[in-house]
Amino acid sequence: MSIQRNRPGAYVELQAVAKSRVLSVSGRVLVPYQAEWGLPNKAVDMADQSERLKESELLVDELELAAENGATVIGYRVTNDSEVAASVAVASSYTIEARYPGTRGNDFEYLIRASLVDATKKEIVVRDTKGIYDTETFLVADKTEAINALKKSNMVRFKDTGSTALADVAYTKLAGGVTGTAAITAANWSGILNRIDGLVFDVVYLPSSDAAVQAAAKQWLLDRRSKARKLAQLVIAGASGADDDIEAHNTRSRAANARFIINCSLAGEHSNGKTYTSLQWAAWVAGLAAGTPANKSFTGVKVPMTEALVDWSHSEVLKGLAEGTLMATRDGYDYIIESAVNTLTTLGAGEREDFGKIRVSMTIDQILNDIYFAGKTNKAKLDNDKDGRGMFIAAVVSYLKTRAEQKAIGSEFTFTEHPTKKSDMDYAYFSLSAKPLDAIEIFNIDWEVA
Repeated sequence: MSIQRNRPGAYVELQAVAKSRVLSVSGRVLVPYQAEWGLPNKAVDMADQSERLKESELLVDELELAAENGATVIGYRVTNDSEVAASVAVASSYTIEARYPGTRGNDFEYLIRASLVDATKKEIVVRDTKGIYDTETFLVADKTEAINALKKSNMVRFKDTGSTALADVAYTKLAGGVTGTAAITAANWSGILNRIDGLVFDVVYLPSSDAAVQAAAKQWLLDRRSKARKLAQLVIAGASGADDDIEAHNTRSRAANARFIINCSLAGEHSNGKTYTSLQWAAWVAGLAAGTPANKSFTGVKVPMTEALVDWSHSEVLKGLAEGTLMATRDGYDYIIESAVNTLTTLGAGEREDFGKIRVSMTIDQILNDIYFAGKTNKAKLDNDKDGRGMFIAAVVSYLKTRAEQKAIGSEFTFTEHPTKKSDMDYAYFSLSAKPLDAIEIFNIDWEVA
């Protein structure tokens, strides 16, 4: 048996990402949120429940909703920069400070006592008075060990501030935690969008029903797509007071009118017993879009909803679908996604009718993102001649073959040097032709009764 060797660089990277695209965990959904716990104004990957417990205590509904379909959640805690961490300071000795700023740190307390198992050491016990985090016990010989040991704490950090050694302390609560949570204005959103611009994600959830903010987010995402070549989908929703108004949902869809924007009209009671607005359900939709493998459609997917705010009529459903509004409809005792559509209804230059389906649109984004990323990582590593460009073409063709086998695109595709643009100096030009596949949603059957 001969040794199988592949060309390095783009080939290996594209093959790895192609195979991952049929795994729900490969999708990434960005969720801005407000809370009293979490790293402020920075993105944090939360791949599973244990990481969300550590970063958000599983108390942020939008993060939990976004995670339900397997996508990797990127949490982004939004604050007004006024937050302060709770702490306790012992003069000339140490400070114990909450791991994150905000009022949540005021619920923690600690004690220091002689070790029950080693008389030469101390035990630092950290306790959550609300009982969300388990009590933590750290065995340390001195403050240096305490600094390192408490880096593993979910709740606090230890700082050495003087020469006085550790002494026993009864349970003492941390204090002084100040909130950084405030209403997010349209002006604030401009700064937030700029800060998250460079992050890597497939779908972003917008927790604002303000039409002006949604318009700004659309332009931001359009600029990000056209200028930075970072393609992603945006999920929006409306104000809770209008969740029962199909025309309000449809108006929002018409304003969006883009293949990269999904408009959520879902509202009602979740199977967890909580009732969510469309703006909250939009986080679930964002996670569904990111977590659905590229070779699957989520038309007909069961929605974890026990009672909708409104069971839309047949005419309302038809109107909503025509306008590009994502809807949940009753199917027996369950609710399902009626049709996985985005808000594209009026076609622009280079657009086709099937671009209005989420599966098709996301497949286009994924393929372009994957090829752009491979090109970026191999920048200045391949000669700009026939051989160098040929290596990149071979890698992309192999990637597209895998995507075709996954039924993400049709079997007939090409990736070649551009027929009219000439590659020269720092620039190389290529041409891609591939058809994204969609799922059958409507079966028309003529039955001739014999």
